[in-house]
Amino acid sequence: MRSKCLGMTDPYSTLARFYDQLIEADYHEWVEYLLALASRFRHAPDRVLDLGCGTGSLSIALAKRGCSLTGVDFSEEMLAAARHKAQALGCDISFLAGDMRSLDLPGQQFDTVISGCDVLNYLTSEDDLLAAFRTVHKLLAPGGLWLFDLNSDYKLREIYGNESYADLQDDFGYFWDNAYDEAEDICTMDLTFFVQVGENLYERRTERHRQKLWTPQEIGEYCLATGFSLLACYDFLSFGPIVEDSEKWQFVIKKI
Repeated sequence: MRSKCLGMTDPYSTLARFYDQLIEADYHEWVEYLLALASRFRHAPDRVLDLGCGTGSLSIALAKRGCSLTGVDFSEEMLAAARHKAQALGCDISFLAGDMRSLDLPGQQFDTVISGCDVLNYLTSEDDLLAAFRTVHKLLAPGGLWLFDLNSDYKLREIYGNESYADLQDDFGYFWDNAYDEAEDICTMDLTFFVQVGENLYERRTERHRQKLWTPQEIGEYCLATGFSLLACYDFLSFGPIVEDSEKWQFVIKKI
């Protein structure tokens, strides 16, 4: 086997190609949960913004439930995968490139915003997180809901932590090496892929992901600072309280 090496690349520049293959998620169950969350607070999603839509799986599942969807993501590679899937399934969804810290969609307002798959953990400074909150507040109609999940302290510290993982698939393999900074509460994850580009020829590509721990208390403070009300924080995919070993936290916040 021969290989050639590229330098550090942007997050999801390579992972996008294999994301759906590697992420084990029941998107039907996930969307049913999001709709149940909304119903719990007497809210019926109609015009939905999927902020940090990735490869579009949640957008497509919600569109199939009759919602009007707009998907936005920072990664062009993830958006390309989302557009391809939506077209193949006959879903009319507008997928746009944009940054959640500064997104501007003139003339558009949504009754619901979703941000799945720990999107907000990728915002690693208070200024960035506050900017995202202000963006969503601008795009939401009064009384609108923002449903998002975050990786918990248990997951970032104990599961990701300073661990390393590896896997080998038919046409690619990867190494996943983590380092958790206790002072900054940031987990740095280096994903090194070996992608087949020819017979017995593989290309080495490494991309870096950084996720910051944001606690429920901090989220409540940012809600107060930006015109939101924190309605609930649940153990993900449940209506139960968060516990010590919760891996993800689900938030429901409302524009005041």
